[in-house]
Amino acid sequence: KHNLSNLDNLGNVLIRSDLNVPIKNGEITDNFRILKSVEILESILDQSRTITFTSHMGRPNGKDLNLSLRPVAESMSDFLGKEVCFIEEVFGEKVEEQIEKSESKIFLLENLRFEKGEIENDKDFSNLITKPFNSYIFDAFGAAHREHASVVSFGENLESFQGPLMDKEIHELDRLLNNSESGYAVLLGGAKISDKLNLIEKLLPKVEYLMVGGGMCFTLLKALGHEIGRSLLEESFISKAEELLNSRFGKKIILPIDFGVTDSIDSSVRENVKLDDFKNNHIGVDIGPQTVSNFRKILKKSNNIFWNGPMGIFEKEAFSYGTKEITEIISNSSAYTCIGGGDSVSAINKFSDKKNFNHISTGGGASLEYLEGKKLPGVNKYKSLIIW
Repeated sequence: KHNLSNLDNLGNVLIRSDLNVPIKNGEITDNFRILKSVEILESILDQSRTITFTSHMGRPNGKDLNLSLRPVAESMSDFLGKEVCFIEEVFGEKVEEQIEKSESKIFLLENLRFEKGEIENDKDFSNLITKPFNSYIFDAFGAAHREHASVVSFGENLESFQGPLMDKEIHELDRLLNNSESGYAVLLGGAKISDKLNLIEKLLPKVEYLMVGGGMCFTLLKALGHEIGRSLLEESFISKAEELLNSRFGKKIILPIDFGVTDSIDSSVRENVKLDDFKNNHIGVDIGPQTVSNFRKILKKSNNIFWNGPMGIFEKEAFSYGTKEITEIISNSSAYTCIGGGDSVSAINKFSDKKNFNHISTGGGASLEYLEGKKLPGVNKYKSLIIW
């Protein structure tokens, strides 16, 4: 149970959460971030006059109602069993009036990124949006790597705090960042190696094994001179991949030795081939059974596991084998398991259960940048709201 620090009254509270959830045909397909974001209410409800959540959703270019937060307000209301009043604006008289006059105590503002002042870190925008509030809680780790107004300047106008989700993310990721135990394994997947080269470089000295699957492994395999057919390749990163593989810690990188391949990613036909049998018309869409077996041996003897990114195009059943197997192996592990958000969470939703993992990061890109050792603009900017 968290104990609130010595604050008698937070007044009208503004909370920057990360409610950027996937929506398909107007329906939320994964409400994990919503459920995590509303946990704070248990700690601050009695100390607040009103509580107003604010968040971005996607990358709208101006006002795009397909990216409205209205469905999020409805989901929050359903989950909490009390009304979360949706306000169609981000700032101005309408916002002030609703907060003052509504019988609701909990509110959600419209998508922050409908206003260019958010992305441009406009101080006038910050002044306008924070005007009705007495205190500010920054609790959006998924946005902590952005120099946006809600990250760096809202808090300059109010009594401001770092929220409990932020604290938890930092605490868990620091465990990996500062890890000195033996048996530390990292598994990386996903499409592009360019997104994760800096992370690989940062983690290699600390880990015992760094396994790579997904589309990103093919640039590394090409750097080693292997035939990869028509698989995903980032040619401009081949030389950087060579440097990593030939570095002092390059032997820690474990690559797939067999694959699920197809002639077309639109097809549902899959064939398993060894790396040496790759043909020039093959497209690698998954890791194969021998690779799963190799990865399993490493994961089973590991004490700490960080996983980010699927092993293939797992959304298609024919190409989902590797990601499904890896999900099950890690979910049954007795190691400390930390998942780096994004598509890995989608895989867990499909093949396992979130409660089988020690920590699932709510911020994909932010967690990777933090583990790279970058100083993020929104991390430890404010004093903690919660005493742990």
